[in-house]
Amino acid sequence: MSMMNTVFSEFRPSQALLPYVQTYWLGNFNMQGEKDYSQSVLPNGCIELIIHITDDHCSLCKNEDHWSASPTFTLVGLYDKPYEVQFSRHVKVFGIRFYPDGIRNIFGVPPAEFLATYEDGTDVLGRNLREFCSKIRELDHPEQQVHLANEFISSQLASHMKTYDYTHLAMELIRKMQGMADYQELTGQVPISVRQLQREFKALYGITVKDYMRLSRMNAIARRTVQHYMLSKQQNFTQLSYDLNFTDQSHFIREFKNYAGVAPKKFVKSRDRFIVNPGRV
Repeated sequence: MSMMNTVFSEFRPSQALLPYVQTYWLGNFNMQGEKDYSQSVLPNGCIELIIHITDDHCSLCKNEDHWSASPTFTLVGLYDKPYEVQFSRHVKVFGIRFYPDGIRNIFGVPPAEFLATYEDGTDVLGRNLREFCSKIRELDHPEQQVHLANEFISSQLASHMKTYDYTHLAMELIRKMQGMADYQELTGQVPISVRQLQREFKALYGITVKDYMRLSRMNAIARRTVQHYMLSKQQNFTQLSYDLNFTDQSHFIREFKNYAGVAPKKFVKSRDRFIVNPGRV
């Protein structure tokens, strides 16, 4: 994905890691080197490990009022609202986008511990992570970085993977249906009680099953909106609204604004000011 000031390249994880890792990605932000450049990151239902390749970092806000440079190895938790990222220079990163159940099975850490915030990844995920991230920084080619990431994550998964993980099953079903699954049908396919699933889901991930369904659906919709605009160059969302199973255009606009913070028309006009999960479905 390429925009005027931001360039993304994506790389597919190994087949065995696809249920746990959505994608690896290389990002170049603020390529024009603007002094005060910011972008809004739309919630993508994933957890990001961001490894800064260059010494220049972005700035993130914690506790709504404290801005600071992000750690070299930044772990960004699960958000349900857009959050802002600020850049003063060109920043290059290698990212790993984990599913919430993925990071729990790979590192044994429940995402509820760092919900809607960011942390130093080595503080949360352990000492082995520092050595891995440092090696990623030393490599020159994305193919080498992806190979190393596959090896490291596979070894971590072998150590922490849960034998019976019903929340993982539920999340996989939600992702497969892009959040459009019927709630009763979904819970009927998970072999534990609805109450137990709800309780474990909330305790582990900090959000409810329905919250995750909404995030998955709206993230898919944001990608479809981008694709629709890029292909048609039109800002008439009537047909798109029906294609996305909304009752009418007003319903679509209202839901999109609740998710992205702006209406679809403003979103596509200021597309380069938003970071949208370009990951595979």
